[in-house]
Order: sequence, then structure tokens, then C-alpha cells
Amino acid sequence: MYIGMDGMKLATISLALLLTTSNFVFGSAEQTTFDLEPDFRTQKNILFSAGFGGSSHIVWVLSILEELQARGHHTIYYTREDHAKFIKNAPSVELIVGAPPLVSKDEMQAIQRGLASMSLVDQYVYLIDLFGNRGVDSYTRHLDIFSKKKVDLAICDHFDGSCAEAAIKAKIPFIVTSTFAFSPDSLTPYVNRDMLTFHHPTVKGLSFSERLQDKVISPMQFLLKAWSTMQNIKKKKQAIGVDPVVHPSELPKDSFKLVNSFFGFEPSRPIGPLVEFVGPIIPKTHPVLSADLQQFLDNHRRVVYVAFGQMATPSRKDIQLILTSLLENMEAGKLDGVIWGTRGIQELFPEYLTTRSNTTYDVGSFFDKPANGSNIAFVNWAPQVAILHHPSTAMFITHGGAGSLFESMYEGVPVAIFPFFGDQPGNAKTMEELGIGRWLKRDYDQSTATALIEEILEDKTGKYKRNINRFKAIAQVRSRSGVIRGADIVEEA
Repeated sequence: MYIGMDGMKLATISLALLLTTSNFVFGSAEQTTFDLEPDFRTQKNILFSAGFGGSSHIVWVLSILEELQARGHHTIYYTREDHAKFIKNAPSVELIVGAPPLVSKDEMQAIQRGLASMSLVDQYVYLIDLFGNRGVDSYTRHLDIFSKKKVDLAICDHFDGSCAEAAIKAKIPFIVTSTFAFSPDSLTPYVNRDMLTFHHPTVKGLSFSERLQDKVISPMQFLLKAWSTMQNIKKKKQAIGVDPVVHPSELPKDSFKLVNSFFGFEPSRPIGPLVEFVGPIIPKTHPVLSADLQQFLDNHRRVVYVAFGQMATPSRKDIQLILTSLLENMEAGKLDGVIWGTRGIQELFPEYLTTRSNTTYDVGSFFDKPANGSNIAFVNWAPQVAILHHPSTAMFITHGGAGSLFESMYEGVPVAIFPFFGDQPGNAKTMEELGIGRWLKRDYDQSTATALIEEILEDKTGKYKRNINRFKAIAQVRSRSGVIRGADIVEEA
């Protein structure tokens, strides 16, 4: 078909007009939707106070403070000298060091050794005396810092009762943080969450005599031993203006409780609306392996990692039991390497050790660099998460602190728990019931301890791998959203 020049011009003009009209129509269409954005937020001064308990009390809360800082708030970490180091992974948070350590380093080691040998009642009495008497003067310091920094909201570690008392006095809202739910609105008759009953997380399977001991006899023994101390602390508090003096568990009754844990690890039960399980919160950024440790792990296939946190110190007898168990399993081919984070306690290790095969080991040589061909690496400081993250790490021997257990779950590493005090014995029992670890008891004979390590490493039925992988998924999913949820609760408060 022939189309003349005039026809082509007309068609071109018509097409141009059509496109122009279309653009005009679509471009001028009215917008029919819009996105809602929060507009409630005004900058708040938020202070977190914690001065004892180590990283498991602090690091996860600092992650929440970082998120709050990103939302436009001003956040402050108020602590003692020995706990200031935890700020390194929260650079946007202001650090204020308000006091020297609650206890010196040498005194802490003596306390750790003493607590491990005390009964639960005596542990509780001792800690009441320590925290109560030495912590009284921090009440006035908290009032001063609240006023100076114009604090709108306080976040108080559950060990820091003076923070909550000062917040009440200053008439500012506060939140209490902890690694387990202990407040009255999170308890039921079948759940144990105080110092006297930690070793039995629930009453399941307990005999009548065990329940009688936990619920009646131990509380009576505690009151008899601690009464004078508690009255003395009460008088000191009244003298500096704390009024009224109430039981620590009653302080946060009208406040949010942020708990770095989750149902599954915590016993299931109904809880009040102010109790929020936001854990496990595990920071995303961690130190990498040193070149020596990287080489050591790359050159081994079944490594056991041993570490007891910052607050627990094993005795020479404890060390001998554990180390002999590891060496005997190495002789049997169940493992091919050991990394032990010794944390400055080299003097507690025996010079030599002989296994039941009559093989004698020079323990001092284990403190050499791990890259020298040895299968044993003792290091003063160990990048725990990086070690657990390495595929050659087959098992973790730990004191059973919540932070270490959550890290082992996140990385899918089964555990043997060697507990010392506090919630650690109860955590050991919980991990056994969940099928992701065993309780390595200090009164075991050598053959029993060695067999326990072997049983976890061999995992003949696949129970440990199956269960730890299930909790690995839970930990990784919940950790991803825990910081966001924690920050939301703080803003809601």
C-alpha cells in the first residue's frame, strides 16, 4: 500500500498528539494512597545502669541502646570502672564511669572460689551482704546523674537495685533488665526463679523432701542467717533517704521487665503483660580468630572449646577432672584438639598430669602458641563466638551462663556444663532436659567424666545434633528481631 508524504505527516502528528494526551492524563492522576510514618517520637535521654555481673548482663542491652540512638534518642551507659570495657561495641552510646569496681580483681577470684564451695543458702546470704552494703552509696550517685543528664527513662540491671530506688525517688520511669524472669508477675507455684531454688528450674520430678527443702527449710535458714544483715542494710538506706525500703523483687512491679531469654529455655507458664521475652539477643559483630587460632582450627576436625566466663574460677581439682577427661578422649580418638580460655589462671593448673593409660603430660607446654604443632591450645583470652562459629568446634565445655549457652545455640554447638553458682546449676539441668548438653558434675569420678565427654562427641543416636540444630534456628530467628523489639518496648515505656 502506498502512503503519500502528506499522509505520513498526518499520522506522525496524530501519534504525537496521542502520546502527549496519554502522558497528560496519567501524569495528572491524583495519588490515591499514602504511607503512614510514626510521628510520636521526640528525643529522650535514656540511661542504662549496670556495674556487676559481666557481659551477659550488659552487652545485649547496649545493642538496644545503639538502636535507640539510631532512632534519635540520646543513650548513656552508666557503670563502674571494671565494666566500662563493654562499651567497645556500642560507639554511639555515651559512657559515664561513676564508681570504682564493686570488688577488686583479687577479691573477685577469692569470692568465686568461695561461692563454688558454699551451700545455696550461704551463697545468697553472702551476696546480699556484698551487694547490699557496698551498693548503698550508689543510690545518691544515681540521683545525681539522673539530675545532671536530665534522664527521661532509666534502664536498670536487676543486680542494680539502687538504680530502681533512685528512679522511684526521682519520679522517672524505669525498666529492669535480666537474663531470666524473676519478678512476681512472671512466677507460678511450679517454677523456681530465686537464688534458693535456681538449681531446680521447676518442681517437675522433685520428691516431697526436695520441695520441702526448697520452699520451706532453705527460706527459713536464709532468714535466720541474713536477718541482721538485711536490717542493717535497711537502716543504711533509710539514713540516706530511700523510702520506702521494699523487697528488691517488688521494685519493678509497675515497670517493664526486659528478659534476654525465650520460652523453650525458660519454663513455660503464664506471665504478666509487663514481662517481655526479647532474647536471645546476640550482637552481630564479634572479634575474629587470631592467626594462630585460625591455623589451629583449620588443621583440626574435632575440637573441644573450654571456657568459664568472667565470673567463675575452677579449682585445681576441677581442672584436673576436666583436662584428664579431654586427654583420655583424645587418646581414644574421639577428639583431636582442645582450646582452653584460661583467663589468667595458669597457676591453678597442675604442672603434670597422668591419664589412666599411664601417659604423663607436661601441662605447662600447653600454654605455648597453638601453631607449634600441639593439639592443645591454652590461651589467656579466646574470641568465643569466633571459635564456636568455626566448623571444627565439636563441643563447648562451659560454666553455663546464659550468654554462653545462647551463643552455643546460635552456632549449633552441643555443650557440657560445669556449673559454679547462681542460675548455672539450673541451666545445666535445663540443657540436659532439652537434649542439647550434659551436666558435668564436679563430684564425678574420672571414668564417669570421661564417658560423659565421649557420649556427647560420639552422639550415636544423633540426639544432640538434632536438638541443637532446632535451637540454632530458634536463636537465630529471635536474635534477628530481639533488638528491634527491645527498643520498641523502651519507647513504649
